[in-house]
Amino acid sequence: MEDDIYRTLMKHLGEVGIGYPQIDDFLEVLKKTITPKEAEIALGLPTRLPPLDVEDVEAIAGRLKKPIKEVEEILEKLAQKGFLYKGKTPSDKIGFAFIQIGFGIPQIFFWKGKITDQVKEVVRPLEKYLAKGAKEVRGADKTRFYRYVPVNKAVEHALQAVLPFDMMTEVVKKARKIAVVHCPCRQTARILKDSKCTHSLEICIKFNKMAEFVLEKGLGREISQSDALDLIRKAEEEGLIHFVDNCQDEIQHNCNCCSCCCWNVMPIKKRLVPRDYIMATYYLRTTDENECISCGQCAQDCPLEIITMGNDLPVVDESVCIGCGVCLLHCPTGAAKLKRKDDKVPFKNFQVLHQTAIKNSISKKQTS
Repeated sequence: MEDDIYRTLMKHLGEVGIGYPQIDDFLEVLKKTITPKEAEIALGLPTRLPPLDVEDVEAIAGRLKKPIKEVEEILEKLAQKGFLYKGKTPSDKIGFAFIQIGFGIPQIFFWKGKITDQVKEVVRPLEKYLAKGAKEVRGADKTRFYRYVPVNKAVEHALQAVLPFDMMTEVVKKARKIAVVHCPCRQTARILKDSKCTHSLEICIKFNKMAEFVLEKGLGREISQSDALDLIRKAEEEGLIHFVDNCQDEIQHNCNCCSCCCWNVMPIKKRLVPRDYIMATYYLRTTDENECISCGQCAQDCPLEIITMGNDLPVVDESVCIGCGVCLLHCPTGAAKLKRKDDKVPFKNFQVLHQTAIKNSISKKQTS
């Protein structure tokens, strides 16, 4: 049966990165995206690579026991379709790898900002896949791949407690290459008419190798550091939530999220998943009781709606607070502040983050 090759590939993809959900809705996406022959060749790709790392064609063809030229032609087609990432190995050879969850799957359909026939065809199965696969994928590994970053005003008011990698301005300044793409979450919601969200669409930022990838594929446009800082300010003016990779250096992503559409923030707001199931949180909201005038502005502004006014002071549900700092933006007295959640810090760099995740995944598989 034709389904067999797709199910075999889906199982193979379950070992990639944080893992693709093993659900029929994703099977439908695969069928609409690639041919059975392409699925067969894709089975030769490795699963234990950090995102944006590749393996050379010779190794992939050797694993499949097929001619190099035949394999390379099909890998090129899969890369053109946005199913594979194409890059250079450390020895400067052309290589390929699966585009991993969060690094283009399923975002690649939406980054360009154009509603094509392909986008219309896959958007409904993708929506079901995201809904059903949320717990399976996001909670499958104890490693948290992303983290929330406070708004700039929050860190400016607490410099003694804030490290450089917790400041979006520093993340931008350290980037070698920067690109902006359209938000896939808001695009999906608007196509499906599931939201009245009016937040900006072209406001997700990619850095370094991820920026190079989206630019090479024509999925985004290159911007300067100054442009990126303007986008960060714009996101904060709209009350959006920053998140980045859960590492200190070589950050690849910045998403600026709303709680009405975001695939990561919305489930927390709706209490569909626990806060720490999805991302790392390093800060929590606190209040200077001597400065607070009980105006309720922070409760009104909180994107997760977890602040209530009790006994004339704000009460924060710390089990849900993500430390985004949005509630600080319009506090008239500066009473709203952030505190460190604990003494933990993000992983040293992008490679360490994902190598740790791979080790954890292998260890979990060996003991299960």
